[in-house]
Amino acid sequence: MFIKLENISFTYLPGTPLAVTALEDIDLEIERGESIGIVGRTGCGKSTLIQHFNALLIPQSGRVLVDGVDTGKKGAPLQEIRRKVGLVFQYPEDQFFEETVFKEVAFAPRNLGVEGKELEDKVKWSLEAVGLDFEAVKDKSPFELSGGQMRRVAIASILSMEPEALVLDEPTAGLDPEGKRIILGQLEKLQKERGLTLIIVSHSMEDLARVAKRIIIMDKGKIKFDDDIRQVFSQVEWIKSLGIFPPVTAQVAWLLRERGFDVTPGVLTPQELAEEIQLKVLEGKRVNVG
Repeated sequence: MFIKLENISFTYLPGTPLAVTALEDIDLEIERGESIGIVGRTGCGKSTLIQHFNALLIPQSGRVLVDGVDTGKKGAPLQEIRRKVGLVFQYPEDQFFEETVFKEVAFAPRNLGVEGKELEDKVKWSLEAVGLDFEAVKDKSPFELSGGQMRRVAIASILSMEPEALVLDEPTAGLDPEGKRIILGQLEKLQKERGLTLIIVSHSMEDLARVAKRIIIMDKGKIKFDDDIRQVFSQVEWIKSLGIFPPVTAQVAWLLRERGFDVTPGVLTPQELAEEIQLKVLEGKRVNVG
């Protein structure tokens, strides 16, 4: 087991009138190479949860194991844990501070003692892994780039440490459709080609339908549902009660089933739905949507 949470609870400002319980009795296991989406209403504990994955937060009760190492144990190698589990916050480009893209992406590995050609190779690979041309962008200021390019540079700065898991909080927030498409495509490619463990917090169910295979739904600091993405998004009415709206395609498929059309539960993409409808029509069945 790569990441394991056992009975995790966490409260902000404990012992004060402003105390807020963010996590309560969380048990969770994540295997290497999984692609996971984490969803839930604002304030449900998603961001607090993912900060436990790389020891930015230490549990107040319970324990977190990363590759077998207890993050709360005295003397735990926190730097190594954070290298293995890279975390990209929402709007990470707001934290840029270097004068060139190369220096920005090189910052983390350089702090780990990497220099010379090895450093250049790491930066080059990281930028190309997110679909950026190394020679074209390396000497530019990050702030000269488009919003989507800046977001990809931010992801590259984490990839330069060669993490085994990449955790992203709303990676497509604020981007136009093309920027979203490119980033999701690169994340999907990284996960498949390198076996990267990919964990994404998002309010966009369409984004998660593209890259995730497993969905975790949180509500009021607890995990309410954790299953295969098709199983989760086939429970349309129930998950709507938790403030989660499945991808539009899954909702259309659900409405068709409600009207007696035999659509397979778990349809996620427009192409899948079109193929389902075409198959049923060829079988001599009619679609009755009203």
